[in-house]
Amino acid sequence: MGWGVLGKLFGTDKAIDNLVDKDNGLLVRAGTALGNLHYSNQEKAETDAETREWGIRQLDALAPFKVVQRILAFAVASLWICIGMNVVVAIWINAVYGVDARTDLLAFAFSDYVFWPVMSVLSLYFAGGVFKPKTTK
Repeated sequence: MGWGVLGKLFGTDKAIDNLVDKDNGLLVRAGTALGNLHYSNQEKAETDAETREWGIRQLDALAPFKVVQRILAFAVASLWICIGMNVVVAIWINAVYGVDARTDLLAFAFSDYVFWPVMSVLSLYFAGGVFKPKTTK
C-alpha cells in the first residue's frame, strides 16, 4: 500500500503500514488490548483494601493534630461556658438588684472576639463526622 507523502512525512511506507494495517497494525492491536481490559471483583476488593489501609495510615499520621484539635475545642468551649454562666448571673442580678450588667456581657458574647471563633471551632469539631464521604461502587 503506497502512502506517498505521508510515508515520507512520518517515515517509510512500511512504518505507516505497520501502524494502520487493518488486520495486524499497531492501532488494531492496541484497541484489542484495551477492549480486553476489565475490572474483576477480586481486583476491586484488593483496591478497596488498599484504600482502607491508606485511610488508616492517614488517620495515624493525623493523630497529633487531633490532640491539638481537642485542646482548642476544650479551650473555646470553656470560654463559651464561662461567658454563658456570666450572662445568666447578670440576668439574675438585673432581676434582683436592678443593676444592668447583662447588656455589656451580651455585647461581649456576640462580639467578633468570642462569637466567630466559638462558632467556627465548635462547628468544625462537632460536625466532623456528620457527612459521609462519597464512595464509588
